[in-house]
Amino acid sequence: MDSSKPLILMAEDDEDVAYLNADFLRRKGYDVLLAYTACEARALAHENVPDLFVLDVELPDGNGFDLCEELQQVSDAPVLFLTGRQKAEDMVTGLSSGGDYYIKKPYNMDEFIAVVGTLLRNAVLTKKKVSEATTVTRGSLALNLPQNKAYVGGIDVGLTQKEFSVLLLLVQNEGKELTDRQLYESVWNAPMNDDSNAIRVHISRLKKKLNTDNTDEFDIVTLYGGGFVFTTK
Repeated sequence: MDSSKPLILMAEDDEDVAYLNADFLRRKGYDVLLAYTACEARALAHENVPDLFVLDVELPDGNGFDLCEELQQVSDAPVLFLTGRQKAEDMVTGLSSGGDYYIKKPYNMDEFIAVVGTLLRNAVLTKKKVSEATTVTRGSLALNLPQNKAYVGGIDVGLTQKEFSVLLLLVQNEGKELTDRQLYESVWNAPMNDDSNAIRVHISRLKKKLNTDNTDEFDIVTLYGGGFVFTTK
Protein backbone atom coordinates (compact mmCIF):
# COMPACT_ATOMS: atom_id res chain seq x y z
CA MET A 1 0.00 0.00 0.00
CA ASP A 2 1.04 3.55 -0.71
CA SER A 3 1.14 5.58 2.54
CA SER A 4 0.47 8.75 0.55
CA LYS A 5 -2.94 7.45 -0.54
CA PRO A 6 -6.04 7.49 1.70
CA LEU A 7 -6.77 3.98 2.98
CA ILE A 8 -10.36 2.72 2.89
CA LEU A 9 -11.50 -0.40 4.75
CA MET A 10 -14.63 -1.88 3.19
CA ALA A 11 -16.75 -4.55 4.87
CA GLU A 12 -19.03 -6.13 2.26
CA ASP A 13 -20.18 -9.75 2.14
CA ASP A 14 -21.16 -9.67 -1.55
CA GLU A 15 -17.86 -10.40 -3.33
CA ASP A 16 -19.03 -9.00 -6.67
CA VAL A 17 -20.04 -5.69 -5.10
CA ALA A 18 -16.85 -5.61 -3.03
CA TYR A 19 -14.58 -6.16 -6.05
CA LEU A 20 -16.48 -3.64 -8.18
CA ASN A 21 -16.33 -0.91 -5.51
CA ALA A 22 -12.72 -1.64 -4.63
CA ASP A 23 -11.65 -1.51 -8.27
CA PHE A 24 -13.47 1.78 -8.79
CA LEU A 25 -11.96 3.32 -5.67
CA ARG A 26 -8.46 2.20 -6.60
CA ARG A 27 -8.81 3.76 -10.04
CA LYS A 28 -9.74 6.99 -8.27
CA GLY A 29 -6.48 6.92 -6.32
CA TYR A 30 -7.42 5.20 -3.06
CA ASP A 31 -5.97 2.14 -1.35
CA VAL A 32 -8.62 -0.41 -0.33
CA LEU A 33 -8.74 -3.25 2.19
CA LEU A 34 -11.60 -5.73 1.79
CA ALA A 35 -13.32 -7.63 4.59
CA TYR A 36 -16.19 -10.03 4.02
CA THR A 37 -17.15 -10.45 7.67
CA ALA A 38 -17.28 -8.29 10.77
CA CYS A 39 -14.49 -10.38 12.27
CA GLU A 40 -12.21 -9.71 9.31
CA ALA A 41 -13.00 -6.00 9.48
CA ARG A 42 -12.07 -5.85 13.18
CA ALA A 43 -8.75 -7.59 12.54
CA LEU A 44 -7.86 -5.32 9.62
CA ALA A 45 -8.80 -2.22 11.62
CA HIS A 46 -6.42 -3.23 14.40
CA GLU A 47 -3.58 -4.03 12.00
CA ASN A 48 -3.93 -0.88 9.87
CA VAL A 49 -4.93 2.78 10.19
CA PRO A 50 -7.84 3.31 7.78
CA ASP A 51 -8.86 6.82 6.82
CA LEU A 52 -12.44 5.74 6.07
CA PHE A 53 -14.72 2.76 6.75
CA VAL A 54 -17.33 1.68 4.22
CA LEU A 55 -19.66 -0.78 5.91
CA ASP A 56 -22.48 -3.00 4.74
CA VAL A 57 -25.12 -3.45 7.42
CA GLU A 58 -25.91 -7.13 6.90
CA LEU A 59 -22.76 -9.19 7.46
CA PRO A 60 -22.57 -12.97 7.97
CA ASP A 61 -21.39 -12.70 11.58
CA GLY A 62 -23.05 -9.48 12.74
CA ASN A 63 -24.36 -6.14 11.59
CA GLY A 64 -22.63 -2.98 10.49
CA PHE A 65 -24.26 -0.85 13.18
CA ASP A 66 -22.62 -2.80 16.00
CA LEU A 67 -19.38 -3.00 14.03
CA CYS A 68 -19.40 0.78 13.62
CA GLU A 69 -19.62 1.29 17.38
CA GLU A 70 -16.77 -1.17 17.95
CA LEU A 71 -14.51 0.42 15.35
CA GLN A 72 -14.98 3.83 16.90
CA GLN A 73 -13.25 2.50 20.01
CA VAL A 74 -10.01 2.14 18.04
CA SER A 75 -10.36 4.77 15.30
CA ASP A 76 -11.76 8.23 14.66
CA ALA A 77 -12.09 7.61 10.90
CA PRO A 78 -15.47 8.49 9.35
CA VAL A 79 -17.97 5.74 8.52
CA LEU A 80 -20.05 5.41 5.36
CA PHE A 81 -22.87 2.86 5.38
CA LEU A 82 -23.52 1.24 2.01
CA THR A 83 -26.53 -1.05 2.38
CA GLY A 84 -29.67 -2.49 0.87
CA ARG A 85 -31.74 -1.61 3.92
CA GLN A 86 -34.28 0.96 2.77
CA LYS A 87 -36.21 1.87 5.92
CA ALA A 88 -35.83 5.30 7.43
CA GLU A 89 -35.33 3.80 10.88
CA ASP A 90 -32.30 1.91 9.59
CA MET A 91 -30.73 5.16 8.43
CA VAL A 92 -31.47 6.71 11.83
CA THR A 93 -29.87 3.70 13.57
CA GLY A 94 -26.83 3.92 11.33
CA LEU A 95 -26.25 7.60 11.97
CA SER A 96 -26.98 7.19 15.67
CA SER A 97 -24.40 4.42 15.95
CA GLY A 98 -21.71 6.83 14.75
CA GLY A 99 -22.06 6.69 10.97
CA ASP A 100 -21.36 9.83 8.97
CA TYR A 101 -23.36 9.03 5.83
CA TYR A 102 -25.85 6.40 4.63
CA ILE A 103 -26.27 5.33 1.00
CA LYS A 104 -28.98 2.88 -0.04
CA LYS A 105 -28.39 0.20 -2.65
CA PRO A 106 -28.70 0.40 -5.60
CA TYR A 107 -26.73 3.63 -5.79
CA ASN A 108 -25.04 5.84 -8.33
CA MET A 109 -21.27 5.25 -8.42
CA ASP A 110 -20.57 8.96 -8.94
CA GLU A 111 -22.52 9.74 -5.76
CA PHE A 112 -20.57 7.05 -3.92
CA ILE A 113 -17.20 8.49 -4.99
CA ALA A 114 -18.33 12.05 -4.22
CA VAL A 115 -19.38 11.09 -0.68
CA VAL A 116 -16.11 9.21 -0.11
CA GLY A 117 -14.12 12.27 -1.18
CA THR A 118 -16.19 14.61 0.98
CA LEU A 119 -15.88 12.45 4.10
CA LEU A 120 -12.11 12.16 3.68
CA ARG A 121 -11.67 15.91 3.14
CA ASN A 122 -13.82 16.73 6.17
CA ALA A 123 -11.81 14.29 8.31
CA VAL A 124 -8.55 15.99 7.31
CA LEU A 125 -9.96 19.44 8.14
CA THR A 126 -11.26 18.21 11.50
CA LYS A 127 -7.88 16.75 12.46
CA LYS A 128 -6.18 19.97 11.43
CA LYS A 129 -8.50 22.06 13.61
CA VAL A 130 -8.00 19.74 16.58
CA SER A 131 -4.23 19.84 16.10
CA GLU A 132 -4.22 23.63 15.89
CA ALA A 133 -6.28 23.86 19.07
CA THR A 134 -3.98 21.57 21.04
CA THR A 135 -0.56 22.45 19.63
CA VAL A 136 1.39 25.71 19.75
CA THR A 137 4.16 25.95 17.16
CA ARG A 138 6.98 28.39 16.62
CA GLY A 139 9.13 27.19 13.74
CA SER A 140 10.53 23.76 14.65
CA LEU A 141 9.33 24.17 18.25
CA ALA A 142 5.99 22.52 19.01
CA LEU A 143 4.22 22.48 22.35
CA ASN A 144 1.70 19.68 22.76
CA LEU A 145 -0.78 20.98 25.33
CA PRO A 146 -2.63 17.74 26.22
CA GLN A 147 0.67 15.90 26.72
CA ASN A 148 2.55 18.83 28.29
CA LYS A 149 5.50 18.05 26.05
CA ALA A 150 7.77 20.17 23.89
CA TYR A 151 9.27 18.98 20.62
CA VAL A 152 12.04 20.48 18.54
CA GLY A 153 12.21 19.10 15.03
CA GLY A 154 9.78 16.39 16.10
CA ILE A 155 11.98 15.19 18.99
CA ASP A 156 10.73 15.32 22.59
CA VAL A 157 13.19 17.51 24.53
CA GLY A 158 12.15 16.02 27.87
CA LEU A 159 10.80 18.98 29.83
CA THR A 160 9.53 18.67 33.37
CA GLN A 161 6.01 19.88 34.13
CA LYS A 162 7.30 23.16 35.58
CA GLU A 163 9.70 23.72 32.67
CA PHE A 164 6.88 23.15 30.20
CA SER A 165 4.60 25.57 32.05
CA VAL A 166 7.29 28.28 32.11
CA LEU A 167 7.98 27.80 28.39
CA LEU A 168 4.29 27.84 27.47
CA LEU A 169 3.75 31.10 29.34
CA LEU A 170 6.73 32.69 27.58
CA VAL A 171 5.61 31.47 24.15
CA GLN A 172 2.05 32.64 24.69
CA ASN A 173 3.47 36.09 25.49
CA GLU A 174 5.99 36.10 22.63
CA GLY A 175 7.87 39.41 22.41
CA LYS A 176 6.59 40.56 25.79
CA GLU A 177 8.81 40.81 28.86
CA LEU A 178 7.73 38.67 31.80
CA THR A 179 9.39 39.20 35.16
CA ASP A 180 10.65 36.36 37.31
CA ARG A 181 7.84 37.18 39.74
CA GLN A 182 5.16 36.93 37.03
CA LEU A 183 6.53 33.60 35.86
CA TYR A 184 6.91 32.17 39.34
CA GLU A 185 3.53 33.18 40.65
CA SER A 186 1.75 32.01 37.46
CA VAL A 187 3.48 28.63 37.33
CA TRP A 188 3.95 27.85 41.03
CA ASN A 189 0.66 29.51 41.95
CA ALA A 190 2.26 30.94 45.08
CA PRO A 191 4.07 34.13 46.18
CA MET A 192 7.67 34.21 44.98
CA ASN A 193 9.10 35.66 48.20
CA ASP A 194 12.88 35.05 48.04
CA ASP A 195 12.78 32.12 45.61
CA SER A 196 13.62 34.05 42.41
CA ASN A 197 16.51 31.67 41.73
CA ALA A 198 13.99 28.95 40.80
CA ILE A 199 13.02 30.81 37.64
CA ARG A 200 16.64 31.41 36.64
CA VAL A 201 17.39 27.71 37.05
CA HIS A 202 14.36 26.73 34.96
CA ILE A 203 15.22 29.24 32.22
CA SER A 204 18.78 27.91 32.10
CA ARG A 205 17.54 24.33 31.77
CA LEU A 206 15.03 25.34 29.11
CA LYS A 207 17.67 27.05 26.99
CA LYS A 208 19.91 24.00 27.24
CA LYS A 209 17.16 21.48 26.39
CA LEU A 210 15.86 23.63 23.53
CA ASN A 211 19.44 24.18 22.36
CA THR A 212 18.74 27.89 21.83
CA ASP A 213 22.44 28.68 21.38
CA ASN A 214 22.46 26.64 18.17
CA THR A 215 19.26 27.68 16.47
CA ASP A 216 18.34 30.83 14.60
CA GLU A 217 14.58 30.21 14.93
CA PHE A 218 13.81 31.12 18.54
CA ASP A 219 15.40 32.16 21.81
CA ILE A 220 14.66 32.98 25.45
CA VAL A 221 16.35 36.28 26.18
CA THR A 222 17.25 37.47 29.67
CA LEU A 223 16.80 41.25 29.86
CA TYR A 224 18.66 43.75 31.98
CA GLY A 225 16.79 43.91 35.24
CA GLY A 226 15.86 40.23 35.28
CA GLY A 227 12.93 39.93 32.87
CA PHE A 228 12.61 37.21 30.22
CA VAL A 229 11.30 37.30 26.64
CA PHE A 230 10.61 34.52 24.17
CA THR A 231 11.53 35.68 20.68
CA THR A 232 11.45 34.23 17.19
CA LYS A 233 14.10 35.22 14.69
